[in-house]
Order: sequence, then C-alpha cells, then structure tokens
Amino acid sequence: MLGVMEFAQHTGPVSRLLDADVSWARMAHTDKLTWLSRALSLIGFGLAAYLTTVYLQDVPPLCGTSGGCVTVQHSQYAHLAGIPLPVLGLVGYGLLFITACLPGQRARTAGMVFTVMAITASIGLTYLELNVIHAICLWCVGSATCALLHVFVNSTRYVRGETDLGGRLAAAEGPRE
Repeated sequence: MLGVMEFAQHTGPVSRLLDADVSWARMAHTDKLTWLSRALSLIGFGLAAYLTTVYLQDVPPLCGTSGGCVTVQHSQYAHLAGIPLPVLGLVGYGLLFITACLPGQRARTAGMVFTVMAITASIGLTYLELNVIHAICLWCVGSATCALLHVFVNSTRYVRGETDLGGRLAAAEGPRE
C-alpha cells in the first residue's frame, strides 16, 4: 500500500492526464464552493448508502408515519435493468465527490455532466413518486435536494473557473507549448 509520500510522487501521470495539478496540498487548500460540493456529495452518498442497505436487506427504511418510503422501495420503479436505484445513487454521488476533489476544467466539466444526470434522475423519480406511485419517500426527497443544491454549487464552480490555493481566481494562462 502506498504511503502519503509515495502517493505524492505518483501523482505526476494523473496530473498530466488531467492537465492539472493533482496534489494533496491542492485538494486540501481550495475554495468554499468546492468544499460545499464535496460535502453535498458525501451527504448524498450517505443517503444512497442507507437506502442501498435497506433495499438489499429488504427491510423497511425509517420513514416516520407516512409509510411512503416502503411503498416507493417496493414499487416497480425501484430498480433499473435489475440494478437498485440506490446503487446508482452511490455511483453518482461517488463520481460527484471525485470530480470535486480533482482540479481543472475537465473535472468541473465532468462534475457538471454528473450534476445534470443527477438532477434529471431526481426530477424523473419525483414525478413518478407524485403521479404514478402516489407516495413520497423522505430519503428520496433528501437526495433530490442534494442534487438540486449540486446544480447551484457546481454551475457556479464551472462558470467561475479555477481558483488558486487561497481560493482566489487563478490568472488565465497563455497557450501551452
């Protein structure tokens, strides 16, 4: 297993691949919006992890008195091509977290693509809950809220561009040779 120092020495190929500085210092010293994107990703990942666990164990999720979570969990829409939707949520929020940890425009672009996918899925699932299943899952509402907040945070990060280690906008670089 690589230690921190060995990992730091092996980030060169990743930095070249992404055309950006990939280092622990760069990942730790970043702006508030990036930290917020990471936090939202971890919250969404936690929600998806809980829903995945109860889905795979076939136990009812905690849902207050409404019972809507159980209705949604056992609906025909709770899986896509045999894959439980919470597992897809785990993958999606994991990818959002990774893109929030990586620097550069490519990572922010990938983050925007995953954000659009997340909010599109959330809108579609909320429609199904309201108009087809006729039940509301509070955990799903939490996940949809994370996806919606990602739209605002990642859109701002994408449009704003790269910041330096102090969180200030980095100066635009000239063409590379």
